[in-house]
Amino acid sequence: MGVPLPGATPAEENAAIIWGMRSGLNVAALQCGFEPTLRTLENYNALLNDHKDEMAKAFNTLTAYFKRTNKTPKAGQNALDTFGTRTYSGYSTVKAQLNFCSASGRVGRIGLFTPKGKFGTFAAEHLRELRNALVAKGDQQFRIPRPYFRVGLPRTSESCWKKKGYLASCGLEYVG
Repeated sequence: MGVPLPGATPAEENAAIIWGMRSGLNVAALQCGFEPTLRTLENYNALLNDHKDEMAKAFNTLTAYFKRTNKTPKAGQNALDTFGTRTYSGYSTVKAQLNFCSASGRVGRIGLFTPKGKFGTFAAEHLRELRNALVAKGDQQFRIPRPYFRVGLPRTSESCWKKKGYLASCGLEYVG
């Protein structure tokens, strides 16, 4: 459910899940301000405050993973930065924004009642819900289906090609 971590220990995988949940709720806090009743920003800030120790530990664990799996400290830092960028951009959405924001509001409310020290369990139980909400649904206000495009390409048979080029009488072959 996110960027793969080859050779990661269970603790490192758990840290990635925690960081994935934090990233998703952070993106929601930034993207979902159009609907203040979802309280994505307030929920995110409360979760940061309540679970800062677990989140800091997850970040330190991920930092150690990337140092361990790369040859130099600089390469490890670059890999950590790339991981962070991919994790955050994985939650960026346009066509699924309403679903994502709704799910983020719901998940954030559940997170408010998560006891300290249990954020990893919460993240493991609800990260899939957050990720599944990213499925594009087309225009969500009017529910207009996506247009179906067909592309005409020249036929590839030898009989359609002469020295001067393609024979127009062969027409086009439609794909798509």
